[in-house]
Amino acid sequence: MREGVFVVGGGLSGLVAGEQLDRLGVTSVVLEREAEAGGACRSIGDDGFTFDYTGHLLHVAQPETEAYLRELGVWDRLAIHERRAAVVIGGRVTPYPVQINTHGLAPEARRDCLLGFVQAWSRTDGPDPENFRQWVLDRFGEGLARHFFFPYNSKLFRAAPEELSLDWVDRYVPKPKIEDVINGAFGLHDADVGYNATFRYPRVGGIRLLPDAVAEQVPDLRLSQDVVRIHLGERWLEVAGGERFEWQRLLSTISLPALLDRIVDPLTEDVAAARVNLRWVRVVNLALGVEGPAPTDQHWLYFPDSELPFYRVGFPSNHGDLAPAGHHTVSVEVSLDPDTGEVDELADASERALADAGFLETNAIRVRRISVLDPSYVVFDHARREAVATLGRYLLDRGVMLAGRWSEWKYSAMEDAILDGVRAVRSLTQSSGAGP
Repeated sequence: MREGVFVVGGGLSGLVAGEQLDRLGVTSVVLEREAEAGGACRSIGDDGFTFDYTGHLLHVAQPETEAYLRELGVWDRLAIHERRAAVVIGGRVTPYPVQINTHGLAPEARRDCLLGFVQAWSRTDGPDPENFRQWVLDRFGEGLARHFFFPYNSKLFRAAPEELSLDWVDRYVPKPKIEDVINGAFGLHDADVGYNATFRYPRVGGIRLLPDAVAEQVPDLRLSQDVVRIHLGERWLEVAGGERFEWQRLLSTISLPALLDRIVDPLTEDVAAARVNLRWVRVVNLALGVEGPAPTDQHWLYFPDSELPFYRVGFPSNHGDLAPAGHHTVSVEVSLDPDTGEVDELADASERALADAGFLETNAIRVRRISVLDPSYVVFDHARREAVATLGRYLLDRGVMLAGRWSEWKYSAMEDAILDGVRAVRSLTQSSGAGP
């Protein structure tokens, strides 16, 4: 007998979808390959330390999100923080975002950034930018491009600036006013900007508080159930071990490449080509539990310098109760292409580089964990939009809906993951007429 909806993937979007379906009286099953729910939004305890799978901070902008978290009973268990973040360029630390905080840079770099911005601001004509390189130069000027935007994003996405499209930039890269840039060159800018100027985080226990709270509301969550084959024409899926389930509708929250690689139907030529055009990077996360006080009060630091292996380093215990008294935690992130790079060697090199930069005492490390998120960041190249549209149409025509960051093949935050699950169920039930 076919069951109502199968949700593949028990990350945050999949859990929310399962909870919402149950709320509407729709029979559903959520299948998660790991032994615990949450996907990338998980935490693990080790010798008194708590580590998230890289940085997970909750930025709430929509009333719908707050209402949902209140219903779950977690809203009052989240502390609110004013962002403390910085950029480290050439060993100099200056507040983030750098475009309005160049005062901490070396004088020559500060001059480059200020002069380049003024020159870009004074230009009144020219063609519209067609790629990230042109966009940065047009918006911020040559100095900020050379000292931060080009090296940082090349390190993160492992792609040249001209390879990147503009589909992702407006929300995440704020453009300042010229007076803000000038004030920032002299340390006179004191207003927070950007979508992550404030964030919420659990007072205790790590970010797993959120997925755990949702999982409690999902009536049929099946863990350690790795979906290995999906037949779209006959509408069945198979999990590791051989058990097979028939489905009426399928909601996928796993990564788009992973979903496509599990489909046993022959793919059409255009769909196969679109699959090849999906690009991403994986991230090695080196998590450290360290004795002694944190070397900085910053929540996280950005490192654009190309000689350093990591692009971002966080100090999560600066915003959560995640370490024993007299200790702190460190989260180091290194970007890698799929299936390339030696993870252990990169972790070792990152540890040494962080110590050389003055942010780690290696003899004070008490706990060391390495994890790999694959995929981690979608590469927004010029083929992405068309490829995702082609794949989305193909799957939807065959009864498969996509929801979430990696399934929809986009960049998004935790609030988006919650709302993606809500909206997917709303769309699914409205299109089918299902409901209470």
